[in-house]
Amino acid sequence: MSDVQELQVVLDEGAREAGVPGAAVGVLHRGRESVFTTGVSSVDTGLPVDAGTLFMIGSTSKTFAAAALLSLVEDGVLDLDKPVVEYLPGLELADPVARKTVTVRHLLTHSAGFLGDVDLDTGWGDDALARAVGQFGDLPQIFPPGEVFSYCNAGFQLAGRVAEVVSGSAFEDLVRTRLLEPLGMTESYYLPWEVLTRRHAVGHFVTDGEASVAHTVGLTRADSASGGLWSTVADQLKWARFFLAGESAGEPPLSAETRDLMRTPQRKAALRFEEVGLSWLHTTHGAARLVRHGGNVSNLQLSEFVTLPEEDFAVTVLTNSAGGAALGRNVVDWCLEHLVGVPPVESLPPLSSPSLAEYTGRYETGQLAFEVTDRDGALWAQMVADVEDFPSPPPFEAVFVADDAIAPAADTRAASARFLRDERGRVTSVEFGGRTAKRRATVTG
Repeated sequence: MSDVQELQVVLDEGAREAGVPGAAVGVLHRGRESVFTTGVSSVDTGLPVDAGTLFMIGSTSKTFAAAALLSLVEDGVLDLDKPVVEYLPGLELADPVARKTVTVRHLLTHSAGFLGDVDLDTGWGDDALARAVGQFGDLPQIFPPGEVFSYCNAGFQLAGRVAEVVSGSAFEDLVRTRLLEPLGMTESYYLPWEVLTRRHAVGHFVTDGEASVAHTVGLTRADSASGGLWSTVADQLKWARFFLAGESAGEPPLSAETRDLMRTPQRKAALRFEEVGLSWLHTTHGAARLVRHGGNVSNLQLSEFVTLPEEDFAVTVLTNSAGGAALGRNVVDWCLEHLVGVPPVESLPPLSSPSLAEYTGRYETGQLAFEVTDRDGALWAQMVADVEDFPSPPPFEAVFVADDAIAPAADTRAASARFLRDERGRVTSVEFGGRTAKRRATVTG
């Protein structure tokens, strides 16, 4: 095994290569904590990142939302399997069947079926979440409730609103009093006016190797439950300690049974994930099964939060540019191999290509699409984001590594997309980035 202190070099060099202005990493292994930082919180100020720098953790916030809801379940005032409409009688959804049947469990397992990637700016008042949910009648119902997993930010917004109504508190106050304060997470906040007076990172655009500050937060208050928490690497390690070992500064906010329930797989997920618990996501790394989350706030601040419970191991990576995706993967992989002893994942051999015409087309889910084209007999794929100031990643040549599953030709260690067929054997949808997208049209390369 390597000395954990070697991670500092990995972080420094990785941040430079990935174009990440600043990052913080926390490692918890068998009770021992280590914290590493690199770079600056803002290229404008040059202020170094330290263990107390606040970053946006993005969708790892969903694990806090789920835990807050489970605390209400423990109180006996919320039932995961009752229709949401019983708690929100005024709820409007586009599909009347979904309105009657969608449950909190559907919301926490990304299986409610309505459009998940939405951008609803309803201001920063205490009514922001209520006003956003008031527009959910406009969200198309893509799948019947419970049919498929498709990553759903909107579902967690609705879950957050249920928590508000059941508890009688603003969502952010509920999380603070039920979770943050008992766990001693005194440097975690939702609201910009709480963050601005403290040391915090800002997001960056990186163009031609030059980083510049993005003068935007990247989300609104309606996104609090789905991705709005700011936190430090030290506080994220407290979250890891609680979920791995039940450690808490005060009265534990959840029982051991509930913590286990949150991690326990509830259903099959969509690639790049394999199963989902109540918010927590499961992936494999060779023979190891990881329980994890992570976040991406408008490609400005990206994070990872990965645990291997049987090894009492967790690593969290907080970054302030889009390059944080690559940096986070590299840090996690290094820690698993050099600290835990999990062998690196080997590349999968490419399979002979089937008829490419079966797969080519545009697969859509809201403002995200997956385009698959035939370029002179080679399969090419690209995720397309029809979102302002959110650049689409470049297309990549893909190869098949399993039945109906593809990976980038340049890195075949894991499938990145999986095509799904109907009862007649026709390719009708694809899983990518945790989303399930329906085939819409043919795209020529």
